[in-house]
Amino acid sequence: MFHRFSNPKYVLRSKSQNIKDFTSEIFKMAIYYATTKPISRTSGRSATASAAYRAGVKIEDKRSGKTHDYSKRGGVEMAFAFDKNLKKIDRSELWNKAELAENRKDGRTAREWVLAIPHELIPEDKDKRKDFKQNEGARVAVRFAKALAERYNVAVDVAIHTPDKQGDNRNYHAHIMTTTREFSRTDKGIELGDKAAIELSNTKRKALGLSSSTTEIKELRKEWENIVNTQLEKLGIDERIDHRTLKQQGIEQKPTIKIGWKASAMERRGMATDKGDLNREITADNQQLRDLQIEFAALTEAKTEIENVKEQAKGMQDFKAEYELFKQAQQQQKLVSQEIEKTHEKQQDRGIEP
Repeated sequence: MFHRFSNPKYVLRSKSQNIKDFTSEIFKMAIYYATTKPISRTSGRSATASAAYRAGVKIEDKRSGKTHDYSKRGGVEMAFAFDKNLKKIDRSELWNKAELAENRKDGRTAREWVLAIPHELIPEDKDKRKDFKQNEGARVAVRFAKALAERYNVAVDVAIHTPDKQGDNRNYHAHIMTTTREFSRTDKGIELGDKAAIELSNTKRKALGLSSSTTEIKELRKEWENIVNTQLEKLGIDERIDHRTLKQQGIEQKPTIKIGWKASAMERRGMATDKGDLNREITADNQQLRDLQIEFAALTEAKTEIENVKEQAKGMQDFKAEYELFKQAQQQQKLVSQEIEKTHEKQQDRGIEP
């Protein structure tokens, strides 16, 4: 609601509207989450098993002889494996090549990115969610994956997942696996060559004139922000994501901790964990902090509104004083006019023309 007075500088907005704008500016942000980690044998993981689970398919690992069958798992909206030219790649062949390319016991066979997709980009209709052309969330994830493929000349495998049944129903996310070696196509089929630049040690990167891997990852997190925000803006959606930490954004809020897959599994089964309890405490503290910030905003706005009212009142007093002077001058002019009229009448009675 707007209240307008004769002086255009005296414009007051309702307190509720001011508070609403304050909270929307600070807290109305789409969730940002983008993290990466290698898939290595030291952690007991394989590229074939990881890819099969994320895509919800069956893959036979030729190196170990194991078969990883996740074809019955749910929660996978769609999955694509492709190169920098968006040309499709056979998933089983790709990740078997990745496994066979590494001889070391601690070899890194893949790298994974996990991205939170703003629910504003996900269609509400189930059929549309499974249609890549109509699922803007899947499209931005593929766009980021293509950027990775182009930047490092690697193959990528994208899987779009729906929220866990036990979690927030807006928590759509993407798993992007990339090869740790450069990808090429030959007469013999697909090949994996030298290690991609992001997988090199900082010593080797420095020798090549490259920044540290940490700096590189920060740049990629910023790239994800740019891709998502560009699409949100294009669709006329107000929300934005921000790759910066809460502290860098000037938001005094504690981040929750990563509880790990074991604790996550226990929590899903209804078993409380120490890390889960800590996150719940952090969430409660953050809510209390938000309430205090809103209250502070209300007090600040109230103070500003009082100052505006005072200024408006002063302006009204000045206007009233000017109006009183105007009325006095008008009254004086009326009296003078009456005196002149009387004088004219007397002159006419005496036969004198004015």
